[in-house]
Amino acid sequence: MDELGQLITREDGAAIQPLPEGGVLLHIGPPKTGTSALQGACHACRDEMRAQGVRYAGRTQQSGGAAFAVLGRKHPTLGEAPSAHHWKRLVNEVRAAKEPRVFVSSEFFAGADDAQVARIISELGGDRVHVALTLRPVSRILASRWQQNIQEGARYSFDQWLHWVFEQPDEGKGATFWSRQRHDRLAARWASIVGPERLSVVMVDEQNKSAIYQAFEALLSLQTGTLKPQNDTANRSMTTEEIELIRALNQRFAEAGIPRPLLYKMIERGTALYMKGRTVRSDEPKQQTPSWAIKRADAIGWESAAAIRALGVQVIGRLDALGGSTPRGESAASVPPLTSDSASDRAATDRRVPEEVATQAAMGMLYASGAVLKDGSGRPGIDVRVEPQVLQRVHTIDLLRVVAQRLLWSVTSRIKKISRR
Repeated sequence: MDELGQLITREDGAAIQPLPEGGVLLHIGPPKTGTSALQGACHACRDEMRAQGVRYAGRTQQSGGAAFAVLGRKHPTLGEAPSAHHWKRLVNEVRAAKEPRVFVSSEFFAGADDAQVARIISELGGDRVHVALTLRPVSRILASRWQQNIQEGARYSFDQWLHWVFEQPDEGKGATFWSRQRHDRLAARWASIVGPERLSVVMVDEQNKSAIYQAFEALLSLQTGTLKPQNDTANRSMTTEEIELIRALNQRFAEAGIPRPLLYKMIERGTALYMKGRTVRSDEPKQQTPSWAIKRADAIGWESAAAIRALGVQVIGRLDALGGSTPRGESAASVPPLTSDSASDRAATDRRVPEEVATQAAMGMLYASGAVLKDGSGRPGIDVRVEPQVLQRVHTIDLLRVVAQRLLWSVTSRIKKISRR
């Protein structure tokens, strides 16, 4: 390993133990821990990885379809679990691989229960399988996770969701969140099946974006520099105005009775995705996590770090980073009473969605519908050149501006009505 690779080390100072030849490395996330960045790099570098003896299994950026299938979990675009064929195809590819090492990645595997973990490990190769977790402070995950929920169709506010997470951690949405983000329990569950000697924990370095690539290059015995970051604007966080627009659209769509899979396609794969392609101005407000939630999350992070260290697994990076910016031992602030007009909610409803954001939202929805393709043409059966006579004198750009303004007015009005309830 060259000098650059030596920057990434185990927490105890020992050399990183790579996956042995004949092994399968299963990366299970959890979500919001640099998974998309790593998967994007591997997907783009498949040929180079294979030339070095590593097969990145699956046909797409990650093995999400296979994970949903083996877990029997509803896929948001289908409204039901994918066919078992997706999982069987992945298993067959792993078993038939001629390369010395195989790499499988999907953050959705983190949602497996004990029985599902045992099945996944057994069918992917039993003793051949090693597991990798990527972890980052929960306090840095909260806002991103809530935004993802909204993009998938949720309508609740950030404050409402935070109170569920911290006040009701064992039920509903709180239980769902902690089943993946209570990192010590996640590590313990998988270590109990594969053994601590076959579990690696990779800490995501917030200050060194290349650290995650170097860590997996070491685990997979790849040459340093093989995995390269990709320009993935689709994975950026949304601004406050963007996410509030999405939340209000979700409300309107739900009232109209639009099925959840269609809503997911129009929002997650249309409006949200298209909006993320724009350049965000420096003065646009970002979603801020309240200090009480940060302290609560960091306190849990310190507990998780100690518990993971006690497991005896391979730790790459510093586990203490799970404690975030809150000093060890500092008590978490008490949670304020839940109200319908908290400061963050009022700040969101007082702002008017910029026209640029609304325009991007409208265009994203058009593309997601399939009526308009990226080159401006229409799909078969729809002639986008034909306009009603009353609109024939309106230039397309002007028409989109009118649509965006109407959408802007409608959504802003809806947000204000919700805030007054």
